[in-house]
Amino acid sequence: MKKSKKIFLASLFFSLIFIMCFGTTQKRSYAENSGNVFEEIDAYLSDAAAKAHFPSMSITIVDKEKVLLSKTYGNCKSTDTPYLLGSVSKSFTALCIMQLAEQGKIDLDANIEEYLPNPTDGNKITVRQLLNHTSGLGEHQNLDNYHIVGEQGVHTYANVNYSLLGKIIEAVSGKSYESYITENVFEPLNMSNSAAALEKSLENGLIGGHENWFGFNVKTGPRYPKADSDWISVPAGYLSASTNDLGKYLQMYLNGGQGIISSESINKMFYENVRINASIPYSYGMGWTLINEPLKEPALRHSGLVETGMSTIYILPESEIGIAIAVNTNDYLVSKDLMDRIDWGVALLLMGDKPNQIGENEYVLRHLFYDFICLAVFAASVLPLCLLGVYKKKLKTGNFALKITSLVVLHLLLPIFILLLSQIIWAAPLWVVCAFAPDIFTVIVLSSALLFIGGIAKAILLMIERKRA
Repeated sequence: MKKSKKIFLASLFFSLIFIMCFGTTQKRSYAENSGNVFEEIDAYLSDAAAKAHFPSMSITIVDKEKVLLSKTYGNCKSTDTPYLLGSVSKSFTALCIMQLAEQGKIDLDANIEEYLPNPTDGNKITVRQLLNHTSGLGEHQNLDNYHIVGEQGVHTYANVNYSLLGKIIEAVSGKSYESYITENVFEPLNMSNSAAALEKSLENGLIGGHENWFGFNVKTGPRYPKADSDWISVPAGYLSASTNDLGKYLQMYLNGGQGIISSESINKMFYENVRINASIPYSYGMGWTLINEPLKEPALRHSGLVETGMSTIYILPESEIGIAIAVNTNDYLVSKDLMDRIDWGVALLLMGDKPNQIGENEYVLRHLFYDFICLAVFAASVLPLCLLGVYKKKLKTGNFALKITSLVVLHLLLPIFILLLSQIIWAAPLWVVCAFAPDIFTVIVLSSALLFIGGIAKAILLMIERKRA
């Protein structure tokens, strides 16, 4: 055999071996098939976080076995840095309840009077109703004033439901909520940067939060609950965790419970739910919402918000992927909506869809709109004081009854209307606005006060002129 033919046959042999070893088609996971999807997500978040004016953002994306993406943006240096979770805490509280139910210590369909001493309406409310927010308790109630005010069986999201679940965990386990969740969730999952108390959160390096004032993020300390009269308790909204820790938490669900909880209980948390007909229909289970449309695949999700931060967790069951995102600012009028669109954008990218885009100047323009309204309201309230001299000159003419009527309308009814604006527009009492939109609260209270003061000044001038006449 000629030398050239031997070389050709040898080359052909090794080529076939190479093709057999490396060229065959293999089934890949969703993430592997996504090509550069995580580079796309990174670029998307880098751009979106800047446009949304988030001081800091952290994200961790996981599958059942590994971390797929772990990144920070802005001033956050590590995905091990803990954030306050807001209502993402509710999924942890639901998990603890399900653990105790598996041990036979809690019956989900038992009335809460079985576990708590003399609870209000305790013979009418079940544990399951608390988990699903179908107890009939009011949205703005707390542990000091809760009672049934709505239709039971109908979903009404109320923090007090999960505050009561926290009390049930303590009563049944004989431990504080902090001790129970640390021993039965955080430690087994090696969530070393998670906590259920402010002191421990700070010790773990809790990131500084921000309030928003007229479009400017102002750094402020955490407003942690101290009493039962607080609207949001620790079990309902004040756990802290890093996104890396949240990734471990999500992997627990993706892996069927990892000995923390059974897969059967996980399915109950996810799928024994109540349908809610919103603009995008969803179902609320036990600390999780299920969204089926208009997505390419179902998504399990819960978002959270406290006075100084926001967070969101996702599980994509079909893709077997978990997502955890947290930011350290609360801007209820603008950034809350932007946060929703951004975290949905990440999920959409993972599903192979186009993400929601944030406009280049959207944050600034939207705040300018709200700032203009605030300025107009404030100007209208201070104007009567500035024009008291003109008002005094006009007192000598005109109908007295008409002057009294204008005083009542402009300086009594109008400021009362302004004070009720939050209830009318957002169905939120003024104290909620104070906590979550302090700039709007300041404008509302100050403008109402100035109108009242202007009315008092006008009334005094009117009485003096009346006596002279």
